[in-house]
Amino acid sequence: MGLWLWLGWYIILILFQHMVWARFDLQKPDYAYTWTSEMTTGEVDGPATGGWFHARWDSWRYVAIAQHGYSDIKLATFFPGYPIMMRIWDEATLRWIFPNMNWDDRMALSGVMVSAITGAVSCVLMYQLVAERLGQEDALRGVFYLLIFPTAMFMAQLYTESAYLAVSLAALLATYRKKLWLAGLVAAYAAITRPTGLLLFFPMGTVWLDHWWRGKDLPRHLLIPITFPIIAFFGFNTWLGNQGLDTFQAQQDFGRYFMQPLTLCIFAQQIAWMGTDAAGLVHVGLDLGLTLFATALCLREWKWHPGLALYGLAAIWLPLGTGQLVSQNRYVLIVIPMLFVLIRWGRNPLFDRLWTFASLLLFAMYAVLYTQGFWTG
Repeated sequence: MGLWLWLGWYIILILFQHMVWARFDLQKPDYAYTWTSEMTTGEVDGPATGGWFHARWDSWRYVAIAQHGYSDIKLATFFPGYPIMMRIWDEATLRWIFPNMNWDDRMALSGVMVSAITGAVSCVLMYQLVAERLGQEDALRGVFYLLIFPTAMFMAQLYTESAYLAVSLAALLATYRKKLWLAGLVAAYAAITRPTGLLLFFPMGTVWLDHWWRGKDLPRHLLIPITFPIIAFFGFNTWLGNQGLDTFQAQQDFGRYFMQPLTLCIFAQQIAWMGTDAAGLVHVGLDLGLTLFATALCLREWKWHPGLALYGLAAIWLPLGTGQLVSQNRYVLIVIPMLFVLIRWGRNPLFDRLWTFASLLLFAMYAVLYTQGFWTG
């Protein structure tokens, strides 16, 4: 059921984006943040990524990594898990099917197809995880709430959301089935797909500690795979350093200064922007609101899944350590404990309808903005 729901969602979303592309021409520039007015095309400080309207903003960076590796310091903040999938799919299929296609276009198509495939996998895994942790009757609702989340449209674009959700959900499912060696290996790949993959050691470690606390010790050697995402994360960053690249320096090129005095100034500037521009009020307000919303739901989930809740809280708040609210609306999409709370509340028909209305309206707004090249997340 989860797979069929994803398929219908994907077809409807792609058709909707085509209609938006043909029917709308939004007035530019975009004042979502102080800097977006100069970058409304969505092809930020880099070449266009073919003719794909699925490719916006940072999409071209994943194409560049898939094609040439880390040839620019600004690429050092983008992890290789998703571009590796893109390159493999291109080499295995597209280069044989479309040998004369422009390589940028073909790699962009590869990224869109990888997002589609991993999005389908994410829905199957989400269905299974919810069925095992909350109950079979909640499983389809879990997939539905994932797909209608305000920023879930990123799962169909040339972005990492679907790829990361697929590997992180696989790691969580293996964790709760107590297959920690498998969970560790998959979590290691998650850690080189997005930095938040490092944090998967929280639910893995909690499962081991919970058994120890109850006097039902899991073998001590199962502590080893819990370290795999940590090793993968720091191993990748060490490799980057050996290439003369620095992730933290690359972050600073994007205005992200991790745990520095300037961090508070950057954060205050973004909050102040809400009072000077209507577009900023909406966009920055939603970034802030979804951050606080996801935080509150993770805290509520602590009672049932403390390790998972800690993973969610860290995934939400670590990016804020750079002072940037930018993309927080997208970052919270992968926060599974937040979805668990929504799924439970969705057992109430009134909440289910109200959340569906609210979430779908925001979903549509973000889809329109992204398709038109406006800043979305």
